[in-house]
Amino acid sequence: MEPTSRASDHIDRLTAQSICDEVGNRLPEDLFLEASPLPPYLERLVNELRKQERVQIDGVGAPADRFLHARP
Repeated sequence: MEPTSRASDHIDRLTAQSICDEVGNRLPEDLFLEASPLPPYLERLVNELRKQERVQIDGVGAPADRFLHARP
């Protein structure tokens, strides 16, 4: 059974947008703080990518770090 709506349960569009904006601003910060280290097998793969990028083929290479979510 769904609760009935009351006038006091509704918020205006501006308030709703402000709440969404604030959540959107805080979420990446909170997710970054809760990020756990890579599992060992992924860490090995990233290290292998780093080794391979040092040996560039035809002068083309991309840093492996660009695929990680490193904070500037």
